[in-house]
Amino acid sequence: MNNYKLFVFITFFCGCLTGCNLKSKDLEVKINQDHLCVFKNNSKTYYGLDNTFLIYLGKIDYNKDFKSTYEKLYTNVPLPIDEKNCVAIPLKEIERNIAYEIILDTNKSFHTSICLIDDDNKLEVRYVEPGKSTCN
Repeated sequence: MNNYKLFVFITFFCGCLTGCNLKSKDLEVKINQDHLCVFKNNSKTYYGLDNTFLIYLGKIDYNKDFKSTYEKLYTNVPLPIDEKNCVAIPLKEIERNIAYEIILDTNKSFHTSICLIDDDNKLEVRYVEPGKSTCN
């Protein structure tokens, strides 16, 4: 009987670890004409100090310190909590087929890793798996 209880406990524990550790994106990214549209897709997002938020991005290279290649501070504008109020990042700021980390700093930091893929002259956003630094 003890082996049965142990088996049930281990099964429940492993199931909880797997189910509770769902992979989720903090930020949504879409392409709109000549820019990326970045937003949180969550109305429970709040401003940082002085009604400001910061968006920045940089290439992913785990062998070097993070270096921002684009950043912009927003003051007294609507938070990017949905696609309608997204933050625009010009496409010219992002090299194709290179992994980037995009960070939104409000009262918390939210992030996602993406690649901008040029597939037969059609641009597409692909999310990069956590811990990866390539677009494959």
